[in-house]
Amino acid sequence: MSDTKLHDFCKGFGALLSRSKQPSFPEEAARLNDRGNLPLHAACSFQATADVVEVLLRAYPGGASQPNGVGNLPIHQAAMWQAPVETVEVLLVRHPEGATVRNQYGSLPLHMAASNRASTEVVKVLIDAYPDALHLQNDDGMTPLDLAMADEAMVNDQVVAMLEGRPLPPEMTRRQKTDKFNEQADMLERKMASLRNSGANALSPGGGGSRSNSHSVKLALAAVRKLADRFPHALYSAGMDPNELEIAFSDQLDNKDSKNGGALDAETILLEAVRKRSRPHRDARGMTVGHSGPRDRVEELLSSIIGLDHIKSQLRGLRRTAEICDLKESLIPPGGARGRSHPLNMIPPALAEDTGRPRADHMVFMGNPGSGKTAVARLLAKAYHELGILRKPKFLEVERMDLVGRDKTTTVMKTKEVIDEARGGILFIDEAYNLGIASRRNKSDTGVDSINEIIRSIEESSKKRGDDNFPLIILAGFPVEMNTFMVFQGELRKKFPITFEFPDYSCVELAQIFMDLANAKGFDLADDLKASTIARLLEEETSVQWRGERNGRISEMLLTGCRTEVRKRMRIAQMEDDENFDPQLIIRSDVETVIRADFQ
Repeated sequence: MSDTKLHDFCKGFGALLSRSKQPSFPEEAARLNDRGNLPLHAACSFQATADVVEVLLRAYPGGASQPNGVGNLPIHQAAMWQAPVETVEVLLVRHPEGATVRNQYGSLPLHMAASNRASTEVVKVLIDAYPDALHLQNDDGMTPLDLAMADEAMVNDQVVAMLEGRPLPPEMTRRQKTDKFNEQADMLERKMASLRNSGANALSPGGGGSRSNSHSVKLALAAVRKLADRFPHALYSAGMDPNELEIAFSDQLDNKDSKNGGALDAETILLEAVRKRSRPHRDARGMTVGHSGPRDRVEELLSSIIGLDHIKSQLRGLRRTAEICDLKESLIPPGGARGRSHPLNMIPPALAEDTGRPRADHMVFMGNPGSGKTAVARLLAKAYHELGILRKPKFLEVERMDLVGRDKTTTVMKTKEVIDEARGGILFIDEAYNLGIASRRNKSDTGVDSINEIIRSIEESSKKRGDDNFPLIILAGFPVEMNTFMVFQGELRKKFPITFEFPDYSCVELAQIFMDLANAKGFDLADDLKASTIARLLEEETSVQWRGERNGRISEMLLTGCRTEVRKRMRIAQMEDDENFDPQLIIRSDVETVIRADFQ
């Protein structure tokens, strides 16, 4: 059934309220169209007010819990199409469980709100209704925070802060809002202008050389667009902004650069783009800071890892291989042939002859508790997805009980289900050595059956060269136990050629982790509270053994303790009517008190 009259009325509301007085209205309110939408879905998609939604719900009370053809409840539609917060509140009153319902793509209403720029009020209502949604991924492995930050130009700082669980930044002034809207408008205008310019067949005056340059620029422009559509960060991470390249190529085709000595060829434009973006400056910590533009997500993820340079080097090497592969694919013409001026000739022959996308090997992570094994694996899922090595930024963490059943059949079935669930992302098996330990309840060692199924699945996947959906598997555990386990697992060891050892964090690294955690939670540190100060306190007040048993958790413990100290000082400030007290400031005495009193 196509849209009924009531579906159409729900797009305007005035006629709907008049029609609601007719006897046939309850029957019409319960009718579905060919997409499975009720009139209530249509109303929510067109930003219906709360009174309109109330009228439809009185006519058909079950409407709030009715999914459409793709599993969206009316509250999904309201979140997706920026309905008023009062509308969302009415839907939650009628069907509170709606905040916990996923559609067929695994998205909760909070996912829909975050990815479609819903108001901060709507986001807050959805978080309050289902707080766990903050950390849940949809089928693409995206959390609400990931979705909120996906569109660089349209990020709402207040929504991002809310999704990160930190204090909201001050609301922008009218002038700041105007500047932001103008910036977004300029970005869109430049994009549209570049698209218009790229369609022109302008050729620089001067004969065949200019025509050849123009042809190479057109080929390069098409290649950049193709690559930017598939992997927008691949060019950027190599020092080129896809948007800037497109504008530069389009300007050249429009003869805007011909005044400066004639037309430029594609190679010159590419090199100039790299030079523009390769003039680094450094912040106060000595870190290289890039220019404005799209963020380099992979480097952002790597910079969030303290220490572990060997892992960062491995990832950067894999990245370079992936980018060359992407660039090469984007430059190859449909027929495979190319002339002397074709952009593919800019790639060195050794690289141009290289074939196939890189694949990440399965890995073993060894390290003491809190050394960052799980955290790094989560970051790898996102980084490998950014590089196109993984289909999804999905991360699935399991242990023995998730893989092993009471008999061989059950174990094989459970292991297959876990591998299938992790497809496209990373499967992280924590304390993997437990698979080699026989269960006390059963005489049969079913852990071995799980190991054999993992080996079989990896071998089967390697035979299917096109199976890029098979998960990257990481076996993790403590060093002594993992080394002993792998010694007796010869076949398994062959499937996991890479081993990363996670050393214990130094005091300086623990101090830096603490400072990063504090900043992420919205805290400021007093001027005299430096990383060196915190590191010295840890060195003096704790033992190597004590730190080795906890590692990164020490930083979390320190932040928790400092928050308690801040609250204590806040109560004193309230009693003394101290108006200058800053509840977001951690001072040196807070850190000293926690380390000396609790870290024993």
